[in-house]
Amino acid sequence: MTHNTTKIQGKFYPLTPDVAKKLRKAKLTAAEWRFWAYLVELDPYGDRYHDLNTLSIISEIDISKATFYRAIAKFQELKLLPEWFPLDKAQYADIERGIRDRLKVELGGEIEVITAVGRIDLLTAIEVIEIKNISNWKEALGKILAYSSFFPEHSKRIHLFGHSDLQKMALAQATCSEFGITVTFEEVES
Repeated sequence: MTHNTTKIQGKFYPLTPDVAKKLRKAKLTAAEWRFWAYLVELDPYGDRYHDLNTLSIISEIDISKATFYRAIAKFQELKLLPEWFPLDKAQYADIERGIRDRLKVELGGEIEVITAVGRIDLLTAIEVIEIKNISNWKEALGKILAYSSFFPEHSKRIHLFGHSDLQKMALAQATCSEFGITVTFEEVES
């Protein structure tokens, strides 16, 4: 029996038996598997993760920010990612906060209005507004429905931001229109 000792050329991820076992035993969700596959696709050698952008990943693989951070924590606990892997939670929050503050200046109203079920991003004289990344439009839908029950005379609006995704936008608008919710969007480069 002869062994081929030729090296495999090109880009590949060295999926060792140890890594495969960790992934299998971790009982990853479908979203976590998509995230892992995307990381391997972006960086087959696992040595350039410092160039990643949180918002781009969330948008590209269609996961929520909560799922993103849970997956990172799980991968780090399994020692599948370096401890310095970027966890820039502030980036997402800063974009949302900046949009909220700008809309407050343009429309007036109050920010972070406390209700029994959470905080309304922006409450104007006529609208209840929830601001979210386009990948999290379903989360925004649930929140706006809950918040609007405290202000039934106000119009409901979800203001989305992120990379333009016509398919997601059309789905969000069609779904939200069934509930009498206006959906607006602004493209944000991250």
